[in-house]
Amino acid sequence: GSICGIQSLPNLVAYGAAKGGLLSLTRTLAGALSDDRIRVNYVIPGWVLTEGELAIQRAQGHSEDLLRKDGEKLRFGRQQKPLDAAYAVVYLLSDESSQVTGTIMHVDAGESTLPIARGMYPG
Repeated sequence: GSICGIQSLPNLVAYGAAKGGLLSLTRTLAGALSDDRIRVNYVIPGWVLTEGELAIQRAQGHSEDLLRKDGEKLRFGRQQKPLDAAYAVVYLLSDESSQVTGTIMHVDAGESTLPIARGMYPG
């Protein structure tokens, strides 16, 4: 998932529209498949610093020091690691979430509760 389905960036119009469509699809499929006991949920992570993201940021001239400083501006003081979202997915796949379907789960340290500030995210 992506926060852009809820709070899009001005330079990502098509991407934001596509992600918004996935939010609707998640809820629609959850209802359509519930009689078959199939659960459908959607995880929206925050800014995850994967190796791929680091490579993209480096290619755009953003140093790791700049990324670290940008991360310090975020609510919990850092960008996310892949495991942050992975733990949410493990929960959704577990029996403990057997009654959870049609849920949009934000795993973003509360970033989705704030407006996206111009210049906050490089790129």
